[in-house]
Amino acid sequence: MKNKIILIGLFVFLIKMVNAQTTYLTENEKDIYWQPKTKIDFSDYQSPNKDDCEKYYKKYGFTMSSNIGLRGVVDIPKKRGKYDTFYIAPVFCKNCSCILSEDSLSLLVDRLLFDLAEICARNVRKDLLEMQKEMKSDNTNTIFFTTVKNKWDEQMHSYFGAALKEILIEKKDSAYITWRKTVDNYLQQTINYSTQPKDCYRFIKNEPIEKGFKMAKNIMGDMRNNNNEKESN
Repeated sequence: MKNKIILIGLFVFLIKMVNAQTTYLTENEKDIYWQPKTKIDFSDYQSPNKDDCEKYYKKYGFTMSSNIGLRGVVDIPKKRGKYDTFYIAPVFCKNCSCILSEDSLSLLVDRLLFDLAEICARNVRKDLLEMQKEMKSDNTNTIFFTTVKNKWDEQMHSYFGAALKEILIEKKDSAYITWRKTVDNYLQQTINYSTQPKDCYRFIKNEPIEKGFKMAKNIMGDMRNNNNEKESN
């Protein structure tokens, strides 16, 4: 009897240890998803197509071209009674990023852009969570995800353009240091909305990771477009 109790106790302990040590993949052969300690390296620029690199080299003198963006999805419960959920994560596409020659400043700038994408992902997360809390609706993300994501996706590309212009094109004094400091400060301030390994794994697996959920095939489009159409009429 005593041995049985010990075995049961050991079994429960092992289950808890396994659950506590659950790890999620945040990178595969094609993509790298943002995590605090993840650093893009020269070896991650794996596109065999050098067209973008050659285009930007001729125009700006860039020897590297990265493909960084936001990936998002909404999953909905198969049965009523649960809220819909969303996942969003910055992604660096290895197969879409090319390199002609290694440039240390360009690599630092791409790491900066990856962090800027994370800032925008956090703002998407913050906006949607606040909407859900205020509305208390089970389909908040289905309705507003596209609108919120598009807004911050546009802002992200605006940040990218400004950073690239100041650091690599105009080569302003201390531009990289200034951008790096600003981004680091903002990342620290918004740490509660950071992209989690679980968010990344949703895209690695490419299917819902929560039991009882399925991917939403149809979600509301960008409602800002509707507002603009009304204003123009």
